[in-house]
Amino acid sequence: MNGGVVHKHNEHLLVIEDEVELRESLTEILGHIGYHVTAVGTAHAARTALNEGLFDLVLLDVRLPDGDGIGLLQEFRAQEGGLEVMIMTGFADVEVAVNAMRLGAADFLRKPFDMDELLVRVEEVLKKRQLVQEHRVLRQEVQGMQVGEGVVGRCPSMQKVLETVRLAADSDTTILITGESGTGKEVIARTLHELSERAEKPFVPINCGAIPEELLESELFGHVKGAFTGAVKSRPGRFEVANGGTIFLDEIGDMSPKLQVKLLRVLQERCFEPVGSHQPVEVDVRVLAATHRDLEEEIRNGRFREDLYYRLNVIPLHMPPLRARGDDILLLAEHFMQQFNVEKGARIEGVDEETRRMMMRYSWPGNVRELSNLMERLATLKREGVVGVEDLPSKMLSEEERLDRDFDIDVSEMECVDFNALIEEYENRLLGMALKRCEWNKNQAAKFLSLNRTTLVEKLKKKGMQSPASN
Repeated sequence: MNGGVVHKHNEHLLVIEDEVELRESLTEILGHIGYHVTAVGTAHAARTALNEGLFDLVLLDVRLPDGDGIGLLQEFRAQEGGLEVMIMTGFADVEVAVNAMRLGAADFLRKPFDMDELLVRVEEVLKKRQLVQEHRVLRQEVQGMQVGEGVVGRCPSMQKVLETVRLAADSDTTILITGESGTGKEVIARTLHELSERAEKPFVPINCGAIPEELLESELFGHVKGAFTGAVKSRPGRFEVANGGTIFLDEIGDMSPKLQVKLLRVLQERCFEPVGSHQPVEVDVRVLAATHRDLEEEIRNGRFREDLYYRLNVIPLHMPPLRARGDDILLLAEHFMQQFNVEKGARIEGVDEETRRMMMRYSWPGNVRELSNLMERLATLKREGVVGVEDLPSKMLSEEERLDRDFDIDVSEMECVDFNALIEEYENRLLGMALKRCEWNKNQAAKFLSLNRTTLVEKLKKKGMQSPASN
């Protein structure tokens, strides 16, 4: 058994067994592989041991000389944290053991049992206990400012999102996450999965808008060998891979009407047929979906099924755009700064006051994803110091600030300024920039500069400016 290898364990086990020989065997075997074991033979001694120490798991015989094991189970489960209990029972007590499971026992073993099986079952219960404890920590974190990686928010709209996450994480209810691209819909979906009882099972995302229709069906539901040209072997789809866990259907609004029908059946019946097969496959999957589209508008335009919408939108969860989240912009910037300092080995110390003001004013069309990309770029290129206005991309500046940056003049050592020459220089630079931007299309350049096309052509002729292609 175990090849004589002693495993390292920190868990403390309490064995409650009145049969001396079995109690000693359990103490020896469990202790041999590294568990800390306390063994007693009565209910009274068990209560004393629990008052004096902390235990990760109790192995409990249902028949004791001075009490009922089921009564002890109920006492243990009523304690704060719900002590994990594994029932040990004789053949005649199987019905009692089943009742014990209903009362909260983690598992039961029927005597006589194989010691190797005991060790496997003990390890499984302890792993499950550890997972529950980790989930409890995550649930505590969700009540704070930060939940999961990148989920940071104090503004009322994000607090509403986090409250929905708290309430819905442990359920199997379908959730539709809406919001603009880059607002963190997949991050929230992953957080819902990580806080759920399915956390140890797969989280399987798929972007329904990034895969051609003819391939998406196979990606979702799999196919059998020979289903189509190139199907040289059978392949499971994302739903089958996610069995027992969570599937995240991103950009569900881009799904074709044909696949919407098939998805509706999966939601209703929890089964599907792979491409090329008539054999149904049953799955136990929680479905989370997301879209940047207005699905009610899509329904009115005949592009999305109303019945599917109501199946998906059992719990709606809307991710607010970053521009509407106030001080969360600075909180997220700090979060990403710390993250990328570690990842890139950088030493960005913070953001100066003027830059913070500009970040708060900027519209963030790319939302949280754009902010994350900016902080990663700064950690990569700036490397250290305080972020200033000069480190920001031009698109974040106002028109006046962009002009100041593009035409910065140091007059500190000038005796006088040639006004006309400077205006001429700036006009040349502005015309060149507009023409390059519009690929020397004079109509577009004139529109961009708010000039009459004739005026632009005359200026270019006077200055001798012509397309590089004409040289």
